[in-house]
Amino acid sequence: MFSVAPPRSLLDPTEDDNATALRLLDCVSPIPKFLHFTLNERLLKALEGRDRVHIIDFNIKQGLQWPSLFQSLASRRPNPPSHVRLTGVGESRQDLQDTGIRLARLAESFNLAFEFHAVVDRLEDVRLWMLHVKREECLAVNCVLTMHKALHDESGKAFMDLLDLIRSTHPEIVVVAEPEAKHNEPNWETRLARSLSYYAAIFDSMDDALPKDSQARIKVEEVFAKEIRNIVACEGDERTERHESFDGWSKLMEDGGFRCLGIGEREMLQGRMILRMYSCEKYSLEKQGEGDGLTLMWLDQPLYTVSAWAPGDVAGSSSVSQPS
Repeated sequence: MFSVAPPRSLLDPTEDDNATALRLLDCVSPIPKFLHFTLNERLLKALEGRDRVHIIDFNIKQGLQWPSLFQSLASRRPNPPSHVRLTGVGESRQDLQDTGIRLARLAESFNLAFEFHAVVDRLEDVRLWMLHVKREECLAVNCVLTMHKALHDESGKAFMDLLDLIRSTHPEIVVVAEPEAKHNEPNWETRLARSLSYYAAIFDSMDDALPKDSQARIKVEEVFAKEIRNIVACEGDERTERHESFDGWSKLMEDGGFRCLGIGEREMLQGRMILRMYSCEKYSLEKQGEGDGLTLMWLDQPLYTVSAWAPGDVAGSSSVSQPS
């Protein structure tokens, strides 16, 4: 389903730089595939045996996560789902249309009955009626590198509104992937020091993938450079890269009325398989707690954590305090 070498066609000068960089990163680094494939394995477990499936992706971008899931659903035995619907949220109508067309063609090649629904809006402006939730569908919510952007409102209201929206869809599962870092400190010096060690490890990991002077490497580093700039040079609502550790996310999710579903052995095996494809022993996996989450490591530096959640029996409080 994928190659570990970046094809020359990815360096198309007419394509949006962010889109190009994300696709390049997906080719040369295990980071995107660890996030996507591990979460897909968890989604497959939750969707097992379900006939009509609806997935809401709050940060779909180019939809790189979904080809492998489509293939797994189409090959499910004895009964693949009779209908799969994917709702993609984004701010660019053209990007969403292009993503929908690509995914529809792919689903057709798998003989998978598929429908794509685009929601063109900012994350904070999305409302339940836009998502076209149907009672007869088994619904899953996908939040890859999404949740931290809702922390820009320091009162916690924007994040609580997002959790309320997710809970109102009555999802079977909510899968989350976030940087395993604490870049949301009010103290600037602390943010700078922590981002320095974190992104040094990220750039370090690129050394095994791409030459430092290659155009592909430059494009990939520019994406992370934008994150760094936002962390160290922006304040207030403009600072959207508000990364939290898994402990911080656990408190936020539990306060918001969600319970952790855990990451199992199947997901651990999937993550290990991804790392073996890159022949680099500096990457490793580490469990959070008793399997509450799974973290991708570069040497002793945590990089990203994946986890799974579901609405609890008791609704969360009406306000969320930001972890320190």
